[in-house]
Amino acid sequence: MIYVLYGPDQFRAREELRRIRAELDRDGNLAHNTLRLEGRGPSSGSGRSLTPAELRAACHTASFFAEDRLVIVEGLQGRFGGFRRGGRRGQRSSARPEPALSRVEGALEGRGARGSAADELDQFVEVLKGLPPTTTVVLLDEQASPALLEALTGEATAREFAVLRGDALRQWAGQRARAQGADLAPPALERLVSLVDGYHLGELAQEIDKLATYAAGRTVGVSDVDELVSGAVQYQVWDLTDAAIEGRGERALAVLRAMDAHDYPPQLLVFMLTRQYRQLILVQSMLREGLGAEQIGGQLGVQGYPLRKAIDQASRYPADRLEAAYRRLLETDVAVKRGVLEVETALELLIAELAELARRRGPALRRA
Repeated sequence: MIYVLYGPDQFRAREELRRIRAELDRDGNLAHNTLRLEGRGPSSGSGRSLTPAELRAACHTASFFAEDRLVIVEGLQGRFGGFRRGGRRGQRSSARPEPALSRVEGALEGRGARGSAADELDQFVEVLKGLPPTTTVVLLDEQASPALLEALTGEATAREFAVLRGDALRQWAGQRARAQGADLAPPALERLVSLVDGYHLGELAQEIDKLATYAAGRTVGVSDVDELVSGAVQYQVWDLTDAAIEGRGERALAVLRAMDAHDYPPQLLVFMLTRQYRQLILVQSMLREGLGAEQIGGQLGVQGYPLRKAIDQASRYPADRLEAAYRRLLETDVAVKRGVLEVETALELLIAELAELARRRGPALRRA
């Protein structure tokens, strides 16, 4: 059996992985027959890449003490994320643009020819289609590989885990609360999802578990949420910068207003926003030059998830609007230093404009 779990909401994806493991672990011995493999290529900084032969060996190893064997492969989808059959590797789909990270890691350790990518992908697909009946493989990744999904059509169960928003987030939080034996009043539920959004689902789950324990069977009210959750949520600078870059203006402003001015002075936040947007401009420039993820990370001094996120955000942000956003940051800095605007007011206006630039379709408009 093959499961393909992908999407930015890795909390729910890993919960699904736990469900699969529990379903397979009928005699309690699956832990002895579970193997995790790193499927990313060396350009991601993960060292040597997984080969089809190594995956085949892992899948065909005899199980001990149990009938089933579970093989978990992380990063293999992203490794082929930029490859599409019938077109140039890295070509964008008209329906959904692929993140630049997929294209960078999809270079497959410098083997730029389509033939090499196609051959290696075909070998992995052959291994996956020839699994022993007792082996289950789970492919886990933040990104999807259209070519891999297409090749495994009819052979694999694929599930996408997008970030939950709006009613979908409320429904998930309500179900999670009921599963934990908690009864959240509607206003309390609304207050909770306003404090912790779907981009931080693991944190939201922890807060729900905490509320369930605290309430001990009684209905959870808004005051309970304010007492337990508001003080526990640590608003970090990346909450603010990510929300602005991704066009989530309401979230960015909510985070800003909840921040402690002593810990996060407005002048510091303007500086951090400027630094983050400058990093995206640099990443875009290096991507245009054809640099890989490892080279970009080396020049920026960033690795792992922060690097993947920066490449992803830079690839999704149109260059003209990114430059317009950076100009607004510089204009705000000058206006504050000259006393034209109070820094608190300037920061709120700036965040609203940055989020609007990220959401807007079409070219950026220059200020007169």
